[in-house]
Amino acid sequence: MLKLPGELTPESFLERHWQKDALLMPAAMDRLRPSISRNELGWLATLDDVESRLVFVDHDTDDDRKRYRAETGPFEPEYLQDLPKRNWTLLVHDVEKHLPAMRALFAQVPFIPDWRIDDLMVSFAAPGGGVGPHLDNYDVFLCQGIGVRNWRFSKDAIASDPDASTDLALLAEFEAFGDVDLVEGDVLYLPPGVAHWGIAKRACMTYSIGMRAPETSDLSVDLDCQTPNINSFYRDPDLRVNEASPGLISPQSTQRALRTLGLPATKSREVSTALGVFATQTKDWLQPDEVSAEVAQKVLDYLLQGASAEVHGMSQIAFDDEMLFVNGRHTALPVAAKAKVASICAKRKFSGRLKKDTGGQELLLWMLRNALFEIPEIS
Repeated sequence: MLKLPGELTPESFLERHWQKDALLMPAAMDRLRPSISRNELGWLATLDDVESRLVFVDHDTDDDRKRYRAETGPFEPEYLQDLPKRNWTLLVHDVEKHLPAMRALFAQVPFIPDWRIDDLMVSFAAPGGGVGPHLDNYDVFLCQGIGVRNWRFSKDAIASDPDASTDLALLAEFEAFGDVDLVEGDVLYLPPGVAHWGIAKRACMTYSIGMRAPETSDLSVDLDCQTPNINSFYRDPDLRVNEASPGLISPQSTQRALRTLGLPATKSREVSTALGVFATQTKDWLQPDEVSAEVAQKVLDYLLQGASAEVHGMSQIAFDDEMLFVNGRHTALPVAAKAKVASICAKRKFSGRLKKDTGGQELLLWMLRNALFEIPEIS
């Protein structure tokens, strides 16, 4: 877990900072592990199923302004090798889905419910590189790897600057409320809506643990909402540590979503289901291959003999008191199977045995059919 500064505990972090105030955490990580090299990041950016971008900083000699342009991957290896020495950033999204070992970095924030974690974005910036002043509608933990990056941030309302880029939604350059240099092991937490601006002082890697926050439009399909035309984001500034059990969508989360949507408690089941579907929905280009009924049954028999199976790197799983969610689909969760599901969420692995009369075997077969697991080789 992150080393929080001073006397701060996970409980006091949530109370004072989560969705409220930025926090600099010097030396929050002894060493950033696991990590990824610049060459490995570049290799990911050459793949068709990886979301990647290059952002260049151009210095206009006529008006002494920085302007930013973006290119989307995949990129040719030769193109990446011939990039200039300064003023560019390579960003790769969903790194933990392609390199599952990188998911271990999420353990640095065990006090945040994992259904709220969207992805691990990793960026490499040459000196002078950055993506410009901007803000996000989600929380982010910026974990510094090798090198040095300067971050400026402000709680003030900053005007947009459409002249800064035709590719990116950027803000005007601003006077910083906070101005810090991050070195390896430092972490900067930023809540939603805080303007920030990072510039590489030396070639550097940044590991961004980004959160997801559903909008009303994500949850309100087939729901009769009182505020259908107001597209606001889910917020949980009252989040508590006891909600952060792996895979769990807490009853408190459902209550917050109900308030966001302007719905009564009688709609709790529908809203909780909408949350679970949203939390586990995979991107179109990050979908594991579905499994046939024949293969699923064969693997089930294999697992019931005592074998184990890893959760697929691209698969998403969550549960609430009544339902199990896998890759945007849902089914009833038998009470007797809840402990096993919780174990799968915590370990990202199935192991052990299931009793047939608990409904667990039927549930495991459903998980297999919905591509939750890496399919093991069966001799």
